[in-house]
Amino acid sequence: MLRILPALPLLAFALACAPSDSGRVPADTPTSSALTSPAWEVQYQDSTSLFIGLSIVDSSTVWVAGQPGLWGRTMDGGATWTVATVPGADSLAFRDVHAFSADEAFVLSIGNGEASRIYRTRDGGATWALSFQNEDPGAFFDCLSFWDRDRGIAFSDSHDGEFTLIRTADGEESWTRVDPDAVPDARPGEGAFAASGTCVETRPGGLGWFVTGASGVDTRVMRTADYGATWAEAPTPVPSTQPDEGLASVVFFDDLRGAAFGTAHAEGATNVATTSDGGATWAPAGRALDGVVYGGAVVPGTPTPTLVAVSPRGSAYSSDNGATWTLFDTAITWTVSFLSADVGWAGGRGRISRIVNGGK
Repeated sequence: MLRILPALPLLAFALACAPSDSGRVPADTPTSSALTSPAWEVQYQDSTSLFIGLSIVDSSTVWVAGQPGLWGRTMDGGATWTVATVPGADSLAFRDVHAFSADEAFVLSIGNGEASRIYRTRDGGATWALSFQNEDPGAFFDCLSFWDRDRGIAFSDSHDGEFTLIRTADGEESWTRVDPDAVPDARPGEGAFAASGTCVETRPGGLGWFVTGASGVDTRVMRTADYGATWAEAPTPVPSTQPDEGLASVVFFDDLRGAAFGTAHAEGATNVATTSDGGATWAPAGRALDGVVYGGAVVPGTPTPTLVAVSPRGSAYSSDNGATWTLFDTAITWTVSFLSADVGWAGGRGRISRIVNGGK
């Protein structure tokens, strides 16, 4: 069973124009310039936090989530940040956040049994309510995503040969498990990496994807076209021959073009795969970040298909749909999302950063 990713890449890795669940891009995403000579500008920094979930509402409002039990928000494009702990959750590790506005957001914590929870706020973090608490001792939730304010899904590692997916259709008032018979069977130990809040992606019209990995089996992308009611599988060329290898992130430019990111240690092995048919088939792309990727993002509106990959080994970008990659930062970074080439954020060890594009 795949579990929590470590803070350092050498330890065990237990792990559209829309980025994934760690930062949804609004429908009115502006056309932007190319991503050239990017750099991260640190906006918030401390010595104890680890920011792992990220959700962009618009160019002013961004939410983050992390540990220990942390949520954060800016409403002025990152000039100022509020960072606080969800009451009663200071022992939890938040790994995902999905926000609809400056007031409304969901955060997900990981862990065995009751440690896997979903909280929501409707007043900008002033108060938080428990939306879901896992009661299955074998489940370990990794990430969540929403199609709209009413319909959302959360994904857990497998156990007993089945994946655990839960859905809401009433704005989180209730969560129900997807029929395991409607999801391809899991292989021993197969699950997701709770690395960046991007192991699940949703798009309008009921489209959705989640990624997997496990030792000794092919990595897979699962896809749905009916709001998670039924799922189909597709293998990818990213290997998973060791316990710390496999897919951690999936993102889509549109309904057809997407990318999946993960970890592949062997020299020459790809850790990025791309699709042009909605996830039915996947092809190998270039190798990013020396084999380790925790989170990925599409950069909407650019002249060529542009992707960004992050991990504790740094940040890299590709302007040719993942074929070639350029390292542009070496700080420990776990999660990333973009609204355009000029508007993007990343979170990681003790810091939240905004993109500076082309030296602007």
